[in-house]
Amino acid sequence: MATVRKRSNGTFEIRYINQHGKRKGICLPPAEKNRRIAESTATKIDHIASRLSQGAEPDRDVSEWIAGLPEKLHSKFVKHGLVAPRQSAETLQPEPDESQVPSLKNWTDDYIENHPGKAGTIEQLEISARSLCKRFGDDKPIDTFTAGDAESYRKWLQTKGNERKKYVTGLAKGTVRRRIGRAKQFFNAAIKHELITRNPFANEASASTGNPERLFMVPADWIEACIQNAPCEDWRIILAFARYAGMRSHETRIQKWADIDLTNDLMIIRSHKTPPVRRCPIFPELRPHLMRAKQHATKGAVYVQTRYGHDDNILTTMEKIVIRAGLVPWEKPMQNLRATRETELLSHYPAKDVTGWLGNSPTVANNHYAMPMQESFDRAVKDGAKIIGVTSGGQAKLTPKRTQTTHAIGGQRMTADPKHAKSFINAMRELISSCPTRT
Repeated sequence: MATVRKRSNGTFEIRYINQHGKRKGICLPPAEKNRRIAESTATKIDHIASRLSQGAEPDRDVSEWIAGLPEKLHSKFVKHGLVAPRQSAETLQPEPDESQVPSLKNWTDDYIENHPGKAGTIEQLEISARSLCKRFGDDKPIDTFTAGDAESYRKWLQTKGNERKKYVTGLAKGTVRRRIGRAKQFFNAAIKHELITRNPFANEASASTGNPERLFMVPADWIEACIQNAPCEDWRIILAFARYAGMRSHETRIQKWADIDLTNDLMIIRSHKTPPVRRCPIFPELRPHLMRAKQHATKGAVYVQTRYGHDDNILTTMEKIVIRAGLVPWEKPMQNLRATRETELLSHYPAKDVTGWLGNSPTVANNHYAMPMQESFDRAVKDGAKIIGVTSGGQAKLTPKRTQTTHAIGGQRMTADPKHAKSFINAMRELISSCPTRT
């Protein structure tokens, strides 16, 4: 049975089952904004589709109604195969079939439903879809988006796009770029399905960049104070893993005792990110905390910590621990513990080794984790580059070495020394003049 749906622009769309058993939709012209007329039209469309499936003609009154249809609406019926073209009518220019272009919400819902990503990826896609629908409305057809819409969306994200703050504040620069990137995903998929021909977000910046303003170097004595004020051994090892092994938040909660080799100072770190498994040294700062955790572990324990699941929210409790230790909570607490460790290691070891231990790339490390260190600045002031002749104010004086290479010229042994340059040239002239002239 045909149904009538009112669109956000005030027009009506009639959804019906055609003679082939497929659900189709016809959008009535903007002038037809009377629901009673729309419902009457839906009834007649149902009658036409039913007769077509039986191979019969519509009733006389319906045929007369078809004959009196406006040209634009009649042409839509022709395209849907409900009626035959009018013989006397001029050939009409094809117009887009509005029923075939999904709305923003329908398209994003369908894209997310068929996406093969993990739960975290799906959650972020859902947040981005809600954000788009909040800004433009659920019913906006995806083929009506313009580059201007994309620009206004970015500005809206920067000023009012924070869902957690009830859309009264904006989002951070990096978050805005990620939202734009997911919007590009939605519309790139629509291009592949030939629903649209261009991506309105194509010119909007979406590359992920770091935010140095939110990076913070967490001193080791701070984290030691937090460990001393932690409520249990699970929390102590979580903090030690984050600060001294540079583990991501979820990684601190999924490590297994079977992967920790204290004898050989080696541990296998498991992760839900790429790579899923990596080798990492047991650093001297981490070793005592691992040994203490081993002593407190129950017999037969599989995981190093057992209090939390990998996706549990631990930030509220961590903030309480930091305050209990007499400290002021810092931004992005777990990420900055990881960033601090990576920065420390990068100052001592090759970037390729460090990023292999911590599970990212040198580019990601430089853009999102590495921080300038005051200790490096002070050392540079004191020692410079320690390269003789390059360090400003160096005490050593370079003395050029003379190459004592000898040459036998005209029976004489000459030394290639600047002092003998003149005699060397004269000897060469004599040698040349003694050669017979070639004809």
